[in-house]
Amino acid sequence: MRDPEVEHVTRTLIAGGESYAVEFKTAWEFGPDGKVPRAIKSVAKDIGETLVAFANTDGGDLLVGVEDSGAVTGVPWTGDELMYLVQAPRHQVKETDLGVRVHDVELDGNRVLLFRVGDHPSAVVVTADGRCLWRRGAPARTEPVPPGEIARRREHRLGDTAYEAQLVHGATLDDLEIPTDLLASKPHLAGLGDVRTLLRYWNLSEGRNGSLVIRRAALLLFAKEPLRWHPNNRLRIRRVHGLTEGFGRQLGTREVEVPGPIVRIFPEAAATLHSSLEVDARTSSLFTTAQVLPPEAVDECIVNAVAHRNYAIEGAAIEVLHFPDRVEFKSPGKLPEPLTPEDLRKQQGAHRSRNPLIMRVLRDLGWSRDQGEGMRRIFGSMAQVELHAPELEQSADTFIVRLSTRSRYDEKTQATLAAYGPFGLEPRERKYIVALAGAGGRLSVDRLARTLGVSFDTAKRSLSTLDRKGLVWHGAKSRTYHLVSPLSVPHERALRRLREAGAQLNATALIDTPTLRSIFGAEALDSLREGGIVTPAGKGQWKLGSSLLEYARQRDASG
Repeated sequence: MRDPEVEHVTRTLIAGGESYAVEFKTAWEFGPDGKVPRAIKSVAKDIGETLVAFANTDGGDLLVGVEDSGAVTGVPWTGDELMYLVQAPRHQVKETDLGVRVHDVELDGNRVLLFRVGDHPSAVVVTADGRCLWRRGAPARTEPVPPGEIARRREHRLGDTAYEAQLVHGATLDDLEIPTDLLASKPHLAGLGDVRTLLRYWNLSEGRNGSLVIRRAALLLFAKEPLRWHPNNRLRIRRVHGLTEGFGRQLGTREVEVPGPIVRIFPEAAATLHSSLEVDARTSSLFTTAQVLPPEAVDECIVNAVAHRNYAIEGAAIEVLHFPDRVEFKSPGKLPEPLTPEDLRKQQGAHRSRNPLIMRVLRDLGWSRDQGEGMRRIFGSMAQVELHAPELEQSADTFIVRLSTRSRYDEKTQATLAAYGPFGLEPRERKYIVALAGAGGRLSVDRLARTLGVSFDTAKRSLSTLDRKGLVWHGAKSRTYHLVSPLSVPHERALRRLREAGAQLNATALIDTPTLRSIFGAEALDSLREGGIVTPAGKGQWKLGSSLLEYARQRDASG
């Protein structure tokens, strides 16, 4: 029987493209006589391998009859051959019932088979020929994995990992509200229409005895009254005025509470925290708070806290503590075992979902991307702006990510960087200034790239940007860049404009006011005179200042 809702879900899965939880498989290949059906046993093997990989990680959807591009080319088989593919989860998976739901869907005259499977927590899943697989990487792919690794995860699997999947029999569709503004920017989701279809698409509901039963994850994500279904589905941001929280009368904090559901927590908490950090940066002294934390690190920490917290611990909320010198993100629950803080510090894509249903929704909304990549982005963005590496801490019932707003640099280096601030120095460019200063003011692109551990092309692009700003310069045929001191930046910029205009650079040359204004702009005359770049030489006439000419002489001599 045709099921319009399943058809709608299938079209949406195709529109969203392949991902960590969605895989396409074609039923066709090209031979000497053109396009022909693939060997049916090969297609069945693909089905088994993909379902095993999904079951060993966080579950997912496999569509057979769809190309990698998303083009629907269909399944050509009928009768017994079609049934052979439908039953592939049984004969291609060794001695395990994965509980796969199979849908035979017709899309524009083409048959597509949709296989939906959840994660399989009770045991290691292998293919009929004994291969153990999982989903991994960015972009996601199916890879072999030692069975012992999956077994280790299964052995340590905690009851709280199944909390989000619980069916809540007292909840109805009227208890949910999926904000239309979240779907508007996601074309493949906007067409799904009603809440019921969206829940089916995200596997957030299940049919029982002819009625729809909602999973707890749906309530955590979209409940109209979030605290009715979870007393601490919220996030608290506490501004701590001292270096420690204090107690009792010494409790120096100011609190802002961001209530759930999850889809409202992230944008509101991010906006509130970014605003607080910007105010803090403007009012702090130079050596207390060097700069605002990178937004991508802050956003990723909020998403991680919301997506991976242990919701089975209903007595605690997520807390964000904003100290003068750091921000701490405290999430209820330890890391899902067997993950450890050390695994995350290695930044090798270690991943273990406590809440795979919630993660899938957040990924579909664009708030989370590749599995296991979040911690890499946090560490990477902090390193890019030269802040200390994040600190990770775990206690019996809490996981903490600590981001320091203190610079890695000593006070002398910070003062040097601050002197370049008025000239448009971006946080990601600071390390180039520091490296050049540490090398006596000059380095080749090759040496600079090796010093900073970046590629030649990356170093070249950054240096070119600094060159355009007049903060560095290099000879026409040289790969060596020279650092311009902060006091000389106005001279460097003026020198470039004068040379571009073909002006004579000597102590006797005269420049009239209209020419000077055409080179530097009508409003620049006062700053040129105050900076000693030009000096008056009679009515409407100007000479180049001695400091500019001396700078040009020394620059040419060192080039």
